[in-house]
Amino acid sequence: MIAKTLTFITQILNQELKMSYGINDLVVASSLVNPDGSSPDTAENKIVVSIINIERETSMPTTTYIKDGNKNYGSVAPSLHLNLYLLVSANYNSSNYLEANKMLSTVIGILQANPLFTKQNYPNMQEPLEKLTFEIFNVPINELSHIWSGIGAKYVPSIIYKTRMVTIQNAIIKKAVPGITGLGNEGKPKKK
Repeated sequence: MIAKTLTFITQILNQELKMSYGINDLVVASSLVNPDGSSPDTAENKIVVSIINIERETSMPTTTYIKDGNKNYGSVAPSLHLNLYLLVSANYNSSNYLEANKMLSTVIGILQANPLFTKQNYPNMQEPLEKLTFEIFNVPINELSHIWSGIGAKYVPSIIYKTRMVTIQNAIIKKAVPGITGLGNEGKPKKK
């Protein structure tokens, strides 16, 4: 689900930027730094979408049953609902600083105009994604400094979005539960 979310949002942003500026494949899902400390070639002079945190959404129900088609139900592990914290960075070299900020501003405008993506409005949203929301997540400057230090990269113009709700469900039935077929008093004489 996480990969599908990143693929979906990068495709949407790339479509919008292509319509606005005629630029292809400007947005990539990538880390800003390779494990060896080098900068990935695929992220140079791009808008980079990176996950900086994943948290469990706790406000959702915890019991899940699925119907097996024979009036029986199966108890499955509850769906896991996740919020992704996405760092959207204008990873341009210093000679393109104004262009970096222009592209980042455009991305912010796209997500401001479209903070909600649903399967109904975007049929190309891959199953089982159904709904994604994007809201700006404000981070105090000292915490932002810690984030960039943790990433191991030098600061570039960026914004953080909290993306709700990526749902992961592995529908392995843990326990069969018979369906209700009646009130339990069939065949018993009625009392007068």
